[in-house]
Amino acid sequence: MDLEQLRRIYLRAPNWVGDFVMATAAFERLRAGFPQAEISVALRPYLRPLLTGSSWFDRTLDAPKKPGLGSFRAQLAELREGEFDLAVVLPNSFVTGLLPFAARVPMRLGYRQGRPGLMTHGLRAEPGRPIWSRRGPRRLPIAMPLYYERLLDLLELPAGRDRGILMVTDEERAWVDRWLRERDLQDKKLLLMTAGASYGASKLWLPERFAEVAKHYHNRHGTAVVVTAGPSEVALADKIAAMGGCVSATNPVLPLDMMKALVERSCLMITSDTGPRHLAVAFDRPVVCLMGPSDPRYTEYGLDKTSIIRRAELDCVPCQRKTCPLGHHDCMRGITVAEVIAETDALLARY
Repeated sequence: MDLEQLRRIYLRAPNWVGDFVMATAAFERLRAGFPQAEISVALRPYLRPLLTGSSWFDRTLDAPKKPGLGSFRAQLAELREGEFDLAVVLPNSFVTGLLPFAARVPMRLGYRQGRPGLMTHGLRAEPGRPIWSRRGPRRLPIAMPLYYERLLDLLELPAGRDRGILMVTDEERAWVDRWLRERDLQDKKLLLMTAGASYGASKLWLPERFAEVAKHYHNRHGTAVVVTAGPSEVALADKIAAMGGCVSATNPVLPLDMMKALVERSCLMITSDTGPRHLAVAFDRPVVCLMGPSDPRYTEYGLDKTSIIRRAELDCVPCQRKTCPLGHHDCMRGITVAEVIAETDALLARY
């Protein structure tokens, strides 16, 4: 198919906040490569606020979590009605590849593992070495922005940026201004903490240690510390805020559009390896990332203002497990308060 004739493009976005933000460079690149095309994006509904202020897509389609047969049929009908020329499928699941196949989209671009017959164009990710906690093959870990970039290279598009990008609207900035004024934080240096990790308990640092760090910066430096949380992390964030004498952004939980504006206003983020980390990178904010079981190669990009603290000397790291199979979480418990303060001080002094 002649790429210059493509007029209607369907893009299936990643499902997790971090992967979605890391894919925004690919969104921008696709739009720049096909400025006259109508581009539709299918995404989890809760991710929609991350697109405010952008102009990458002409239409958004809902892709509900764990769709049943009825939801699958509804999404399939939308794809057929859209009469798309090209489907770009960024997630690797079978179902996300099956939808454009069943809708008979003529050109389907995506990684082929587990679905070689569903993609007309694509790549096989390079195989990596199995790790101790997993049976069978695993792809070679590479930074997700590069992972998506290699796929779009098959369309011979002009090169894009090497990290995600997010926009904030004037309305979102005004909302955060009001939110900070209501808490008497408007004139203070703002440090964010993200203690949760929806991936699983193995990524969590001890809440009392987050609280110690919060007290250090609040009491000794007069810094305003705000603990952010997703809907399932409210109790954890409130506990840290109560112990650390800081503010919890949980009443209500900030939607992702307001979270963007809050990150833009911040001076630094201390976080476990979770989605908000990538918002901070997209806004070029310094980050202290506490990494336990994750393989850092999946997020090895935009590290010029990021300090990664991890116990790489442990034989079981990285395991990529949601819960520690050994039961002691040494990869996270081995990270000390002193280390986090030292790395945070170094970044604050530099930026």
